[in-house]
Amino acid sequence: MIKGILFDKDGTLIEFNSFWVESAYAMIHSIVSEYSKDNMIEKSQEIARLIGLDGNDVKEDALLAAYTSEDLAIVISNCLQVDRNLIHRKINDFFYEEVVTKSDKMKAVGDLVALFKKLKEHHFRIGIVTADNFDVTQFTLNKLGINEYVDFIATADTYMKKPNVEAMQVFCDQFNLQRNEVIHIGDTMVDMEFSRHGLLGVGVLSGVSSEATLRKFTPYVIKTVEDLFDSEGNFLFEDK
Repeated sequence: MIKGILFDKDGTLIEFNSFWVESAYAMIHSIVSEYSKDNMIEKSQEIARLIGLDGNDVKEDALLAAYTSEDLAIVISNCLQVDRNLIHRKINDFFYEEVVTKSDKMKAVGDLVALFKKLKEHHFRIGIVTADNFDVTQFTLNKLGINEYVDFIATADTYMKKPNVEAMQVFCDQFNLQRNEVIHIGDTMVDMEFSRHGLLGVGVLSGVSSEATLRKFTPYVIKTVEDLFDSEGNFLFEDK
């Protein structure tokens, strides 16, 4: 019986391209302009390609889509030959400032307040497991109006990053759950790999991955998180 649900954040609860593509390009421009006085255009294009940006789209296996700011820092620091820790701090500071000052560009995937309220009415424990940092995640959940419904938050700066089992295990330990009582919902291959630690994974098509890619990992693929309930208000995995 399912008692807990873990959600990814970007691409699952918020539309990925509505915010992160523009912010990623702005981050690249900011850092390259500070640390590379020559070949700025070429360096910017190289970094964009390396982190998975393809014009206004993000590749399915992109670092930007599923990995941490530390992973981005490794790529950027290697490209610019700048200290990795310095670049990591620059990325974290930049993205937090972007989230705070441009949060109006953040688009929720459907009516999340109604969805999370309904999930709590079904007595589910709810957690967020994301590659983002805690400050950005906390701000985002408050902006979306769902923070009060969330019991657990695991971020890349507080737990081992997905697909490591740590966040799943801590969630279960904290609420006296078994891992086979927890499902994970996400939009990337890394999310689906993390889902294997629990009962099952649910892939959503609101993010960067195609249905064909997600179905390599799970038979459960839905359009958006709003499809967790059918038109009559029944939970999709009631019999699991």
